[in-house]
This record gives sequence, C-alpha cells and structure tokens, in this order.
Amino acid sequence: MAERQETSVMASIQDLLRDHQEIEEKERIAAQQRAEEEERARQAALLRQQQEEERRLREEEEARQRKVYEEQRKAAELAALQEATVQRAKMEAEAQARLAEMTSRQEHERHLAALQQDKSKKNLKLIAILTGVVLVVAVFGGGYALYNSSQEQKLAKQQLADLQGQVAQAQQDKAKLEQDLSNTKDPEKIQELQAKLAEQDQKISALNKDLSTKGPSTPSKPAYGGGGGGGGGAGGAAPPPPPPKKACNCSPGDPLCTCL
Repeated sequence: MAERQETSVMASIQDLLRDHQEIEEKERIAAQQRAEEEERARQAALLRQQQEEERRLREEEEARQRKVYEEQRKAAELAALQEATVQRAKMEAEAQARLAEMTSRQEHERHLAALQQDKSKKNLKLIAILTGVVLVVAVFGGGYALYNSSQEQKLAKQQLADLQGQVAQAQQDKAKLEQDLSNTKDPEKIQELQAKLAEQDQKISALNKDLSTKGPSTPSKPAYGGGGGGGGGAGGAAPPPPPPKKACNCSPGDPLCTCL
C-alpha cells in the first residue's frame, strides 16, 4: 500500500515537472517569438527610416537641381538680352557711320567741284610758291654746308694747336728732368728721374701719334709752338730748346752714371 502511494506521488511529481517544463518551453518559445517580432519590427522601423531619409535627400537634390536650372535659365536669358542690346547698338552705330560717311563723301564731292573751278589759278600760284621754296632751300642748304665745313676746319685746327702745345710742354718737362738728372748724384733720385723720363718719353710718343692722325703731315719731332713762328697754330711763343747733353765719361756699369 505504501509503495503504491509512493509510486502515485512520484507520478504526480513527474507530471508536475513535465507540466512545468512544458510551461517553461512555451514561455521560452513565446519569448523567442516576441524577440523575433520585436527584431522584425525594429528592422522594419529602420527600413522605413532609411527610406524616409533617402526620400528626403532625393527631394532636396531635386530641389537643388531645379534651383540650379532656374538660375542657369535666368542667366542665359539675361545674356541673350545683353547680346541683343549690343547687336542693336552695333547696328545703329554702323548705320550712323554709313550715314556720316555718305554725308562726308557728298561734302567732299561738293568741295572738289568748287576747287575745280579755280584750279588753273591755284596751279600757277602753287608752282610759283614751290619754285621759291626750292630756291630758298637750295640757298640755305649750301650756306649751311659751307658753315659746317668751316666749323669742322676750325675745330680740327684748334685740336691740332692744342696737341702741339701739349707736345711743347712735354718737351719742356723732359728737358727739365734731363737737367735735374745731370745735376744730381743721389742714386735714388737718379732712378726716380730716369723713371719719370721714361714716362715722359711715352707721353711724347703718344702725343706725336695723335698729331700724326690730326694733321696731314707731322714731323717725327714736332716744332715747339706748332709752326716755327709767332703766328703758328699753337698761338704762343716757342719755348727755348733743351740744353745740349754733356759728354758721357762714365765707366760701363757705373750705377751713379747720369748719362743713362
């Protein structure tokens, strides 16, 4: 009897456990279904939101394109209006220019007709005027050429006289250096005077070269005063000639010799 009761209790417990498991399974399945439905609802909401955002962006893009199109259309209309205005102004200007040209041509023709009447008188007067002008120009041109030639000759003579004066002065300076050299015994002074004499010779040579290019004939040693008299080209009195050199009695190689 006790075993039967125990078996009955165990069966009841098992039934209870089985019912509890069934209830838990049903609740699990229901919860899973609810979760799936919620996920589907969430996905649908996201899809609707995405579609709404795409629709909004598409509408904004269409509005922007309509605005750009309207702006371009207005700009094209304004450009066409401006071009039409410019063309109209150009046509009006061309018409006025043609009218002015026609008026000017008619005026010119009337002027030519008026000039044709007294053409013979004006031709004679014009020939006389041109003849006088040619004569005046010829006289003036000849006088001007003679004046230029005279001025060039005067300038050449003056330059030649200046060069001759420079040569004369250089010869005087050289004579003074030679005199100082013959009167000194100081070796350093002798070397200094000899160097100055060499420079003076170079200067005289350069001046003689310039003289040979300025004058038609120039002697190798130009005269002091440029002409040999008081009325020469230099325009002044001739300087005295340099003193004659003393006879050299120095032994060869003497550093104190003044004859070098």
